[in-house]
Amino acid sequence: MNLKKAVISTVLITSIALSGCTVGSPNNKQHENEIKSQVEETEKLNYSIDKELFKDKSRNIAIYYPQIKNYSEKLMNNMNKSLQEIVNIYGNDKTYTDISIDYKITKSSNDILSVLFKGKGKLSDIGEINIMQSINLDMASSNEMNYENLIKDKEAVMKILNEKAKKQGLKDGIEAEGIRIYFKDSNVVFYYMPLDDSAKEFIEITVPYEEIKEYINESFGEESAN
Repeated sequence: MNLKKAVISTVLITSIALSGCTVGSPNNKQHENEIKSQVEETEKLNYSIDKELFKDKSRNIAIYYPQIKNYSEKLMNNMNKSLQEIVNIYGNDKTYTDISIDYKITKSSNDILSVLFKGKGKLSDIGEINIMQSINLDMASSNEMNYENLIKDKEAVMKILNEKAKKQGLKDGIEAEGIRIYFKDSNVVFYYMPLDDSAKEFIEITVPYEEIKEYINESFGEESAN
């Protein structure tokens, strides 16, 4: 997959749509319809997504998660296992109770599927927790994309993230054990839970792809063998 092409395509779709927003004569209306058709064709996906639900009434657990349909069977099976991992973590682990998780698809194209899970629950010995987790899939290989394999120059990207964190009011920049990502439009969103034991909310830092494109990997390997 060409990540640059996949991310920038969102910008192009937006630009095309905006170019058809002139109000006026029938000719302009015809132009708007042509633009709309181009956008719809650009956005047409070669797969579909169903919403599934895992429930465990005994522990008051409800987890919604997506499953890909109408795609290459092997790739689809691999990706659906990744998308169902949220259930393995919070549904099958008996230390969690009162879990409520839903998801939002933050980016969907024929190159990238990015899913953000959010919810709340309880963890034994800790109490109430906020849940935020993402799965980013390379549709060509079924491989997952994460902070570790996306960023090839972590020092350079961390410098950018620290600058943006300070602009968001975090005077010490980023203090985290692990950073996760998801894609949204033409941006990469980095998020983490602060190291402070009293912290309950995740912090998100949005970075336009164009600002970090020279520091990230463009390909995520051959088709997964899983």
